[in-house]
Amino acid sequence: MRTLRSLGSVLLLAVSVQFLTAQMETEMSVMTMADDNVYNNADMRTSTATSLSLSSGYAWLNETDEFRLFYDGSYTYYNDLTERTNHYHSLNAGYAAETDTEGNDILRLMLSYGTGINRDAFVLYDRSVFNAAADWKLLLSERFIHRIGYDLRIVSYPLLQDFSYTEHAFMLNGAYAATSTTTAILQADLGTKFYGTDAGQTSSAMRKGIMSSILPSVTQLTGMIKVGQGLGDGVGLSASVRYQWNIQKQTRYLSSEYGYISDDELFDDHYGYEGFHSNLVYTHHINDALLGRLTLGLQNKGYSALAALDWDGNIIADQRQDSRYYMNALLEQYLESADITLKLAFDLIDNRSNDPYYNYRNTAVTLQCDVPF
Repeated sequence: MRTLRSLGSVLLLAVSVQFLTAQMETEMSVMTMADDNVYNNADMRTSTATSLSLSSGYAWLNETDEFRLFYDGSYTYYNDLTERTNHYHSLNAGYAAETDTEGNDILRLMLSYGTGINRDAFVLYDRSVFNAAADWKLLLSERFIHRIGYDLRIVSYPLLQDFSYTEHAFMLNGAYAATSTTTAILQADLGTKFYGTDAGQTSSAMRKGIMSSILPSVTQLTGMIKVGQGLGDGVGLSASVRYQWNIQKQTRYLSSEYGYISDDELFDDHYGYEGFHSNLVYTHHINDALLGRLTLGLQNKGYSALAALDWDGNIIADQRQDSRYYMNALLEQYLESADITLKLAFDLIDNRSNDPYYNYRNTAVTLQCDVPF
């Protein structure tokens, strides 16, 4: 017994010493968003949402590696749609290390476990999430950087078991600096999703809380090309084209009387559609403390196994087709005297669909303040 107590004391002392030598890092963020179409559909439900986010933990920083252990949490309150109020909490561990003597090659590892909690009828979407990821950046030459990555994601919906899944995602990326101001990036992603249960196919109108599921696995291949060009001191322009192709088209879809949340993972899973996505990004560092960015984009989305319906729930096309036009304008100001960052963003979405319920426009204005401690 004395031996066990001694070992426990030594272990506690070792842990205490480690935390005393660690650097504590904390950041808080407060965001307010005025959104004229919270659910992104023809219902046009308006609300102001306020989010409070906190990230806090310890960092062990060495010359060639670092380790972080931290908590991430967020709470979002919807003023006019209080039933959508939700919060999310996660514990995370991250490790990064140089894998060569020059410090050019870096390996990153990450583990995370979190839980999302909703209220009222939306408790149906409560979930737990386990995530493990690895990323390795390799400098192959002065002009070429190569990255490979793997991401494991396990999501469980206690009240929606048919949508619980395990996802394996692989990434291969290559960046080439053609000149000192021009960079080209090629990236390929392969993702596979396995559902936890074997739900049979259901054929019915999907507007009454009824799901459609075919087979419990989906595979998606994505290719992306991005070119960045410096236009002067602190000014840059980038353009990208991305195409995602569903090799296996057996996605599960959920529509519900609780909101039809178009951008939520349950309602608009990226595995559920394929097509081109292109955007143009203009970035201007106006000075050392002020950043401006304008993004314009178009995304074509052909839903693999989802029909387009009329207002009465009748099928009017075998496949739902959307064209999503969007714009984001961002101003970011760092106030050195207060050590805070202020962000002001304006978002505009114009979604055009052969399903009239998803013909909509969305405008949102966001003000955010980030405060490190």
